Amino acid sequence: MSIVKHAVIAAAGLGSRLGQGKPKCLVEIEGVKIIKHILKQLDQVEDVRVIVGFEEKAVIAELKQLGRDVIVVRNPSFRSTTTLHSYTMGCQHLTGDCLFMDGDLLLEPESFTAFLASLEAGVPKLALTKTKTKDAVFAIMEEERIVGFRRQEPTEFEWSNIAWLPVDTFSTIGNTAVYEHLMQFLPIAGHEIISYEIDTSEDMALALSNTDLFGLKKLAG
Repeated sequence: MSIVKHAVIAAAGLGSRLGQGKPKCLVEIEGVKIIKHILKQLDQVEDVRVIVGFEEKAVIAELKQLGRDVIVVRNPSFRSTTTLHSYTMGCQHLTGDCLFMDGDLLLEPESFTAFLASLEAGVPKLALTKTKTKDAVFAIMEEERIVGFRRQEPTEFEWSNIAWLPVDTFSTIGNTAVYEHLMQFLPIAGHEIISYEIDTSEDMALALSNTDLFGLKKLAG
């Protein structure tokens, strides 16, 4: 059983590289919007916070339709800030540990559940996935610990943009990439999951060729 009580989902960005003119969390895969899929994986987490910005009314309307009790946090500066800013806003007034994740992810349920079950209070951990995307943050590993990140020269694993961290990791508002901010806290334990980020049209094509992994048929309709 997972100890996760709080989760922050960053869903404020423009999603410009995907080119669909909508927040990536509202993109449909096999008839299921990504945000619905993510929230299903978090159905045992009592406090879920979704950071909205671009087309926020559409995202809020979808959340209402899904009927999940979530806290919506507005990031009006979404055009000029990074995900780091959204994470910092999302965990304000929390204490302890929090699960942080992007709102454009497809997750293989069994591996994600195993990741949640592995988490411990006060022990930071990042979810990794087999390298499959071109524009990834590649993890440099020593045994099972992440000791560095790089954008060039792919390694075996890329960071999945999912992190279990103390909330004070994001205690000050910043505007760098999240992985750059996390460099100061390394080494951090890594845990492999099966996940696909939907950031570009190439990512979408790759995900569409593996839809049987995500349990979407049970959520469709």
